Amino acid sequence: MNPRSIAVVGASERADAIGTRVIRNLRFMGYRGRIHPVNPRYAEVAGLPCYPSLKALPERPDAAFLAVPAAQGPALMDEAAACDIHAVFINANGYADGDAEGKALQRRIEVVAKAHGIAVAGPNNLGLVNVHDGAAIWTPRYMSEIRKGPLALISQSGSIAIALAEDERKIGFAYLVTTGNEAVLTVADYLGHFARDERVGVMLLYLETIRKVETFARAAEEARMHGKRIVALKLGSSEEGRALVQAHTGSLAGEDRLYDAFFRKLGIVRVHDLDEMLETAVMLSAYPQPDASRSFVQVTLSGGEAALIADLGHELGVEFAPLAPATLARLQPAFPPYAAIRNPLDAWGLGFNPERIAAVLEALALDPEIGTIALAVDAPGAGGGDVPYACIMAEACVSLAARSDKRFVFFNNTSGTGPNAEVRAILDRARIPYLSGVGTALAAIGYCLRESLPRASAAAATLPRGWCQRALGDSEVARFRLLAEAGLPMAECAPISSAVEAAKAGARLGYPVVLKGSAPQLAHKSDLGLVRLGLGCAAEIVAAYHEVSAILARELPPGGPREIYLQKMAPPGVELILGVRNEPGFGSFILVGLGGIFVEVIAKTSLRLGPVDEREALAMLRETPAARLLEGVRGKGPYDAAAAARAIAALSRLGAATVGTLASLEINPLIVHEQGATGVDVLIEEVASAKRENAR
Repeated sequence: MNPRSIAVVGASERADAIGTRVIRNLRFMGYRGRIHPVNPRYAEVAGLPCYPSLKALPERPDAAFLAVPAAQGPALMDEAAACDIHAVFINANGYADGDAEGKALQRRIEVVAKAHGIAVAGPNNLGLVNVHDGAAIWTPRYMSEIRKGPLALISQSGSIAIALAEDERKIGFAYLVTTGNEAVLTVADYLGHFARDERVGVMLLYLETIRKVETFARAAEEARMHGKRIVALKLGSSEEGRALVQAHTGSLAGEDRLYDAFFRKLGIVRVHDLDEMLETAVMLSAYPQPDASRSFVQVTLSGGEAALIADLGHELGVEFAPLAPATLARLQPAFPPYAAIRNPLDAWGLGFNPERIAAVLEALALDPEIGTIALAVDAPGAGGGDVPYACIMAEACVSLAARSDKRFVFFNNTSGTGPNAEVRAILDRARIPYLSGVGTALAAIGYCLRESLPRASAAAATLPRGWCQRALGDSEVARFRLLAEAGLPMAECAPISSAVEAAKAGARLGYPVVLKGSAPQLAHKSDLGLVRLGLGCAAEIVAAYHEVSAILARELPPGGPREIYLQKMAPPGVELILGVRNEPGFGSFILVGLGGIFVEVIAKTSLRLGPVDEREALAMLRETPAARLLEGVRGKGPYDAAAAARAIAALSRLGAATVGTLASLEINPLIVHEQGATGVDVLIEEVASAKRENAR
């Protein structure tokens, strides 16, 4: 990240040559280290002595930049290893982002790097800029001055890094890094470095994929421990986007919703475009820690703008809390008697003057429930509009900020020519963030209100007594029993092997009962007629037993595993699907949504990286249509949401404890009653290694 000397292989007298650009950019940034051009065709490049090879250098450089075609990369890596060079930058494309030959070239790079402990940046990238130390190992032809500041950008796209380097919001950068194909160094490695660098406050990630997931998670946790925030723009939310990601860097984007849950667990703010990224960076640079109150009041000078903000805020999930009666009473003198005072607040009231706007803001600042006060203004960067009003409002906020614990935020109603320099100069005295554009500003404010740093983990994930890997291959009845031991409210099951046994089991369980037939390869029992509901007497059970036995005989090869069992008929209620999905590197994901026949019709579920506790489980339920049904509809209910939350938490613990054994586990449905809940069907998929072990 800060080499004291660097060899630039491939530098030449051509002004647009990649190696020559690196030398030019190093000088532009005031690099204080030694630069050694390497090219056998020149004795001198850019006024510097030029050497024919790495072996011919007068010293061992800290790093080598390879500005050569991909085909020459492996041989130069061998030479770098022989010279004991520990850091190599590879700019060329045509490695893993190319064809089979390119992938083979990159594998050779990786083998050499691993054998000799060489840190490799790239291939297929632009390099990096260490702004504070002037190390611009950077290939773009044109380079602007970069303001020093607290941001560190890690981008898997070079062009995005170039665009953000312009720093239109004038926040200031500590580092700009492009990672390329990540043959050795990945986003996770750079993130870990920045987590420990005291000059970095906020980290911006432009991601197509995450290759070292566990290393990434540890780095994010370290950043959190140091009070630093991470903002991620992750691509691949659409099929088209995932295809483009794979074409660009030769990587897989992964399922997008898993990243949402992963980022949430790590306290990473996920944004959706570059404007949101920059505005959120402005917010977090000023207020890195979450607003504990989560209560937000918006102030405008226009009823129309207040209505627009209310609409956009609703779409973005920003809540405008009602103003307290005491606050309304303090505000009333600034408004006509007939005015409806509400949040968002049109502060024009009886007309604008400095004393009145100061009184309005003072009244809001005295409310102990309000954490953040945002002011929307018409103050374009080019001047005009309400710049004089905005300056007065800014001065009032600076005065209040000195004697109040409130968070103040300004934003222009349009992005246009950007924030006004005169207004910003006032706000900068109190480090009050000044955002641009209603939509992006509200999104940034919303992220900072909603996104909190991770809470303490849920209860430890341990396997229930009696659980073992072999049990996964046992009968469905055994699985029900093991899930019950794990704290899940599963229906009691009775295995049966004859009509007589079926009749006896029905009498013992109590009518009505359900008869089911199952086999490992039959996922949807009801579609095959293997589920018989509401059996109310022995004769019905016997008839159902013979019918289901015949279906199993028809559908399965002779001698294959099969099972018939009875369950007590569960009372009616709200049907949920609970699922666990274990992903290598990421961990265990827990999912909940409407179950039964609604799974494919209303495909709206909530997802978290587990384990979760019951409070988080209730929050998951509130994110789904199931929440409304659990509250009760048309005289039915309310239903036992607490029982559902206990089941979700228990399944999440089981999932986290079986990473490496279970690939997925699904309870569908879990029927939530007015009192309690019952899981009535289970589907389990083992990971491949567990399947092989059970087969042995």
